[in-house]
Amino acid sequence: MRVQLHCIARIHVVYLKEVDLLASLMLQSSSRRAPFLLDPQRQNGGLV
Repeated sequence: MRVQLHCIARIHVVYLKEVDLLASLMLQSSSRRAPFLLDPQRQNGGLV
């Protein structure tokens, strides 16, 4: 039983990492399209 829980926990950690990576990629691509929606300061820094 403990081994099964351990495997589930490991899969969960990997899943969270993948979701985190996906979220950051989506944020990056959307910030390229519309940075002013996310962070006006970052847009100003990118323009200067």
